[in-house]
Amino acid sequence: MMNDDFVTSALRSTFYRKKLAGLTINRWEDIPFTTKDELRNTSAYDVLGASIEDIATYHETSGTTGTPTPSWYSHSDVIKEYQVILQSKLNLNKNDILLNRFPFALAIPSFILYWACQKVGATHIGVDKASMITPDRRVVEIMQRAKPSILALLPSEAEKIFEVAKQLHIPFPTDGLRALLLAGELVSPKRKEYFEKLWGVPVFTFFGSTETGGLFVSDQDGYYRLNNPHVKIEVVDDDGHPVPHGVRGYGVLSTTREGMPLLRYYNHDLLEIRDADPTNKDQTPALIHYGRDENTIIWHGKEWTFYDLQELIYSLDRVPLLWKVKQNGEAVTFILQYTPDQNISSDLIKNEIFRRSDLEAEVRIEDIIPIEKLIGKPAYSKYVHIEKV
Repeated sequence: MMNDDFVTSALRSTFYRKKLAGLTINRWEDIPFTTKDELRNTSAYDVLGASIEDIATYHETSGTTGTPTPSWYSHSDVIKEYQVILQSKLNLNKNDILLNRFPFALAIPSFILYWACQKVGATHIGVDKASMITPDRRVVEIMQRAKPSILALLPSEAEKIFEVAKQLHIPFPTDGLRALLLAGELVSPKRKEYFEKLWGVPVFTFFGSTETGGLFVSDQDGYYRLNNPHVKIEVVDDDGHPVPHGVRGYGVLSTTREGMPLLRYYNHDLLEIRDADPTNKDQTPALIHYGRDENTIIWHGKEWTFYDLQELIYSLDRVPLLWKVKQNGEAVTFILQYTPDQNISSDLIKNEIFRRSDLEAEVRIEDIIPIEKLIGKPAYSKYVHIEKV
């Protein structure tokens, strides 16, 4: 059978030995999809693909859309994970100072970046997004003092931190900053362009998830090249049949990760594989990510993916600091937060959205996160055993 490495890896876990038991599999397409619900409802130890002695870390998904999914990484997997970073166009090296804003909790990106820094001898600064000790204002202050060369964080954090610096009258970017590495949210081409203009440095994006691991880092053009030998990407239609390159469909991922192998994992990502431009030196096909199917809206029969909505928002003459889109039946509402120095009319934005997209939406301009909360000082304090009065 083709792709034997993926099948062999999967059969090291109890989950896949049970799932494939008794099935006649002569072709790759005969292998049934693995679903999120299956991973959520199985024992954490059933998905383990290596002995516990070989495991380096355990992680879980956030659980925001259901029961968290377990995820194991072996010591060998650690090497594969940081190699995705080190072999990318980010060119992380021993002269870099990387400020890591991803949460050091159950999610995986922060650990991958720490492992990569350790491997090449780069300086690492951990400013956990989920920690009360390092709110946005503290991150800005640390950037002033330490002057990192790479800022690694969620895209929405890049927007907030830039605004916090502006409110504090601190010029950004700080000296020495050469790149942003963004992960955890979709970054469409227009959003990438917006960040590069805002920060004045190149933007790279990191694609993957807690259950799949880090899969690809974008190149300088913003494309994910399908160059990870430990990953197989398929794109299928509503009926589960493969679609040709250039057609958007649902992502199906297989990995040979030791800690938790995945075989034809249907993860509800909307993906497209494109053949490389014939004039490009790199002829590796590219992966386009459109977001999750749950983040689409349907308006008068037309589907708007998270990618489509970002392309619209970041094309506006005045891009908001924060934004949300709500749908109630056919009614679509854009909730936009602008900075205090911008006097924006909701009717103006409503007309521009319609002009650019034919989407008839309501627009509300309001605070999503109050500015004073963004620039607030740390609420965390240590317990004091001895007091002098």
